[in-house]
Amino acid sequence: MPRRPAKEAPKTKAPALPDVGTILKRLRDRNGVTVRDLAKASGLSASFIRAVERGDSDISLGRLARLAQFFEYDLGSFLGYSAQLSRPNFVTAQTRKKVPRGRGIDYEALHLPGIDLDFIMVKLEPHSKFRNEMTHEGIDVVYAVEGSIVLVVDGVDYPMETGDCCAFSAAYPHLLRNDSGRRATAVSITTGRMY
Repeated sequence: MPRRPAKEAPKTKAPALPDVGTILKRLRDRNGVTVRDLAKASGLSASFIRAVERGDSDISLGRLARLAQFFEYDLGSFLGYSAQLSRPNFVTAQTRKKVPRGRGIDYEALHLPGIDLDFIMVKLEPHSKFRNEMTHEGIDVVYAVEGSIVLVVDGVDYPMETGDCCAFSAAYPHLLRNDSGRRATAVSITTGRMY
């Protein structure tokens, strides 16, 4: 009886690489920056930048970092890419954490896989507030989804209405409260991992 060939393991597709040229052109167009302006600010030649945008030239990390810095991005954010994020990653129950923040507060933190960000959902019953202030590394972005909330940062009240959004250094003591008679909801993105 003839011997069957050994079954090969299925080949996994390598994650696609980011299209640096397209990203660069899109950022230039969005910010109204000419190739000449970018060349002057980054110390790279205009012809080289055009070649990268056309996909005719590769670019070193050092040069790419200069371009990212011009647009005020770190390298990873500039590329909008991570090998772990080349496909959608869903937040599982294991990466969700309910945190007790006080009476009338529903606080759930979801750690986003592959990146150091926590997505936080907060529901505040009428006349409720966080039991304690918190501080941590990184930046917090808070968006008032529904109702009125008060963001307190370093002892200063910042009233927020539905649709308001703000960013601040999380190194300062901060908390949320709801002074109104209606339920309020906010979402927050926190850089770095809190939980």
